[in-house]
Amino acid sequence: MRHLFPNSKNKFFWMLYTVIYIIHGYYIIFNNWKLQNYGLRELEDFGRILFVLILNAFESALFAVILWWIIKKIFTKQND
Repeated sequence: MRHLFPNSKNKFFWMLYTVIYIIHGYYIIFNNWKLQNYGLRELEDFGRILFVLILNAFESALFAVILWWIIKKIFTKQND
């Protein structure tokens, strides 16, 4: 997915994405998937962790784009 944001918006997106990724990742890892209950002795466990992290990255990108769009709409309405 290629982001064609202006440079000023690009920094804001990545800052927003990082915060969402950390918060959502913590929730996914410890509350949703409960990865602390699995070991790290089998290849399946590493695959599960990799799957959860990739899924978290996609969901965080989606949340960041939606939140960025909402924030943009709010600020453009206040300026009008």
